[in-house]
Amino acid sequence: GKDLITNEHFDKVPLYITEAALFYNADIELKDLNGNIIPKGTPNVYVPVDKANGYWQWASYHEHNLNAIVKDDTKLTIENVRIKKFDSLQEFGKYRGVNNVLSRGFNGLEKAGNAALATQQEFFNRVFQKALELKANISVVTKYYNFGKTLSLKVWNSAMQGVCEAKLEEYDLTIGDTIIKTLNDMKISKDTIRHRYMIDAITQLANYAPNGEDKKIGLDETLNTIKILNESSIKIINEVKSDHVNTIYSEMLTQYLKNHGVIKEEQAA
Repeated sequence: GKDLITNEHFDKVPLYITEAALFYNADIELKDLNGNIIPKGTPNVYVPVDKANGYWQWASYHEHNLNAIVKDDTKLTIENVRIKKFDSLQEFGKYRGVNNVLSRGFNGLEKAGNAALATQQEFFNRVFQKALELKANISVVTKYYNFGKTLSLKVWNSAMQGVCEAKLEEYDLTIGDTIIKTLNDMKISKDTIRHRYMIDAITQLANYAPNGEDKKIGLDETLNTIKILNESSIKIINEVKSDHVNTIYSEMLTQYLKNHGVIKEEQAA
């Protein structure tokens, strides 16, 4: 990037920014590229409108000028910058999603954040906020709120443009919150929670039908099983190094079978 922006053949296409008030009015905290918080009400603050050809340029100019300051060298001015106005954060999200969906690929966290803005739908907002909190992959967090299933690329791309599947509004988001809270309460480590193994094992047990019957044990019974896991099982789950899903599933299934008298404590030992 630093080499390109100083190349005489580099085409300086328009770079768009928008006024910071759009974000401040929604109580969204802004930071500069050095990670410093920019206080609400600071004058002359603008936010880049992320597009495929602009994302890397801001970072490249920033790094170039930081080095120029240190070396007392010539700083570069970012040319052809234009202010773009939006009536709402949702409009901003839709614009950014449409102009990125077929170009620079958003990472999972960016997709969820932009989907939350563009759709104003609580499902995407909850997934985005929980991914930030857990520092987890979006696909893993989605499984917690979608009973073990991820969303297709088509669904994510549509959501980034502000188009949301109607069925998402029917999801009971308290279920994902309850699963994560239960795991936290039982001292399941954050590292374990934020990897797919835990939710995959939970889904597998919830879908288990004892004695070959049609009736599955379900999520409530699975959570009740987790709530009475002993310290030894918790330690095994937190420290498992291989065959993660099967090991975690085995610990929970054993506890479930003990609860229902299928196996005795001494047999489990």
